[in-house]
Amino acid sequence: MERNALRYRTTRWERARTAHLRAPGDFAKHLRDLARPLQIEYQRLMAAHGGRPIGIECRSAFRPAWAFVLPEMNEAGRFRVQCFDEDGFFSHQVYDGLEQAIENMMVDGYRTPDVGALDRIAATDRWAMGVKYATLRQRFQEGLITYVRMLEEMKALSEGKAVL
Repeated sequence: MERNALRYRTTRWERARTAHLRAPGDFAKHLRDLARPLQIEYQRLMAAHGGRPIGIECRSAFRPAWAFVLPEMNEAGRFRVQCFDEDGFFSHQVYDGLEQAIENMMVDGYRTPDVGALDRIAATDRWAMGVKYATLRQRFQEGLITYVRMLEEMKALSEGKAVL
């Protein structure tokens, strides 16, 4: 790292870095060893994007899924981690700050930058089908169709019959 480069630190690294003040030396070293891989990847991601990797998709280490951070639309100053996979969006979490959102996204396993993943995945037939299933779930949740009707329409979709 160049001498004047900014250092970005996770809260986990900060706690591990000072663990020797509260814990025996071997345990403090163990905590640093646990925190180091995340710290290294966090520093790389933050430094590569000037401390603001907003909208940078990161791939999961555990399955074909991705996440990215963006400003929360409904709450000024907060940030959302939006998750998606090949079938569409599946969850989100909201945090008080950008750094907290990035760190938690990475703790959840979304660590490998994969710029353009959302556009690439959203252009697939599988994503389009996932959106149709999500639409049916939404219609059920809004009380517009019954649970049985939702299941029937999902079955028809899986059999290639148009229902939407």
